[in-house]
Amino acid sequence: MRGVLRDRLLFSLIAFFLGLMVLAPPALADEAAVKYRQTVMKSLGAHMGAMAAIVKGQVSHPDHVAAHAESIAAIGRMAKDLFPAGSDVGDTGALPAVWEQPEEFAKVVADFETASANLVATDGSDSAALGAAFAAVGRTCGGCHQKFRQKK
Repeated sequence: MRGVLRDRLLFSLIAFFLGLMVLAPPALADEAAVKYRQTVMKSLGAHMGAMAAIVKGQVSHPDHVAAHAESIAAIGRMAKDLFPAGSDVGDTGALPAVWEQPEEFAKVVADFETASANLVATDGSDSAALGAAFAAVGRTCGGCHQKFRQKK
């Protein structure tokens, strides 16, 4: 009898830990998706900040405009993939509205993608056009943050 109880206990413990191993990866994947999104968004903020310094004339690096614009546009193309189902976990600034209102969220993301592509189309030689395109990207960022991001 004692051997049977020991075997059942051992079997139960093994089954329990195997179950944890099966269930744990999705949770870890969701947290990894949040961390990845945050890293990409920090990168976007860095490029926007650097480009703002150029647009405002605080630094003179007109030869950097194209690289920043292309990086911003690349993130614009990625943005729709950064909020997968289940990535509303952990330490995220994204509001539940991202997943509760997917059509509206998709529209603001598409607006960002379009505005960032338009930024690339300005070659930087026309400072007024560059400033207008940069401001349009900023408005799309702000529009998303107002409705879909927690206030800091």
